[in-house]
Amino acid sequence: MLRQVLRTGYGFRPFLTTHRNFLSEAYLCREAWQSRLATPVLSKVNHEALYYELEQKFQQKNKVSAIDIDIYANKLEDDSHIDEVADLIYKFRLTEEASNVLQSTQHAIARNYIEHSHYGQLIEMLDNRIGYGVFLDDFTANLALDRLVTTNEFKWAARIATLLGLQEDFGNPITRALATYGSYRYVKGGEIDHFDDLIPPPPLDPAEVKKKKKDEVKVRVKFLRNEFFDDHFDLRDSKLLLGKTFYTLGLIHGAGVVGDSCRLLGLVLHEKWAKAAELLEKGSEMNADVLKLARTFLENVENKEGEEYGKLVEALGKFESSAKLNNESFEKLLLAEVNKSVAENEQRQITEQAKIYNEWCDVRQQRLDEELARLQRAKRIQDMEQMAREMEQEEQKLWFFENEDKIDLQIDSKKVFYPKRWFGKKKKPRVVDEGYIPPEVRQRQGQQ
Repeated sequence: MLRQVLRTGYGFRPFLTTHRNFLSEAYLCREAWQSRLATPVLSKVNHEALYYELEQKFQQKNKVSAIDIDIYANKLEDDSHIDEVADLIYKFRLTEEASNVLQSTQHAIARNYIEHSHYGQLIEMLDNRIGYGVFLDDFTANLALDRLVTTNEFKWAARIATLLGLQEDFGNPITRALATYGSYRYVKGGEIDHFDDLIPPPPLDPAEVKKKKKDEVKVRVKFLRNEFFDDHFDLRDSKLLLGKTFYTLGLIHGAGVVGDSCRLLGLVLHEKWAKAAELLEKGSEMNADVLKLARTFLENVENKEGEEYGKLVEALGKFESSAKLNNESFEKLLLAEVNKSVAENEQRQITEQAKIYNEWCDVRQQRLDEELARLQRAKRIQDMEQMAREMEQEEQKLWFFENEDKIDLQIDSKKVFYPKRWFGKKKKPRVVDEGYIPPEVRQRQGQQ
């Protein structure tokens, strides 16, 4: 959807212009989302003052509560604090309070990035799962995919799909349909080689750094990686990631033209030749467009040797001449899946999301009350301890003469007696003979 930005009393607000989305305007739940700003928790918050307060807490105590981060993230109304919220959430992940993060915090960050079209920064944050800990929920995933697909940003849509594929999170029908459609349109465009720039480069190898410089260079790494390759989270190649994603989508779609075709395309992209040949030999119903696309990728493979590759090419040739080939446009089949999933699930998800927004406001108020009660309890304990110390000092003054001996014993018990140091065996002092006469004196006396 092409959107423009209009400054209103609630900040920047996008509105519908000319392009039609798969999801309706009601799916944004804008009224329910904006209602959070009218709650007592957020209405009284000064965004700038809160940011400086959080920065001071990080510098002085290196500890910030999860509710403070949630309030700051949900107070965002425009994209003027995109970098600040990313910096705060990264620092927050390094504290012990990171396990208490609220679901509304991640949703607010993701939604703000999506609404203001900061797709690159959002994907960088989602890809760094350890550093930021931000994940898309069903609602934000649908918003992102719908926006990207309808604006022909298929590269970003495919990247979102691969991130969801790594989490195997395609339970939502709308998410599954939009991810399949966006990934297929991107693969169909034949620009997979340009997909790698969306993935941050791996850290430098210390051995490579030493080759460039004669002097020894020490490289600090955040954590050690095992040599084991799990063929899932360790995947960094865009083609393999898309193959893994298509295969997962095909499994969830189930048996049928769409499911079997997605599985075949995924196995070919993932270079699992044996499994792809086995799938074709089972007599599954395949789409002609997917078979052509699979053959194109097979012809562009660098290493065309091997028994498994030969079997796959042979099985693919046999299947192309079979009667089970589906000649419908695969893109139209996926569009039908998208429209069907939206028609069947959109209204229900709108109702559920509006309810979740109201629940998050209640949870935010509850967590804030709990945090205030904890701070007040800690303050009372500190005041009672200070009062006890003052009363003890006053008691010592009033009963000093009666407890003078006891106080002296306490003072003596606090004295520290250090052992004497040994500087070695002492030498005996030289004995001076008072009657000693030097030989020279004796010789002169004898001459006289």
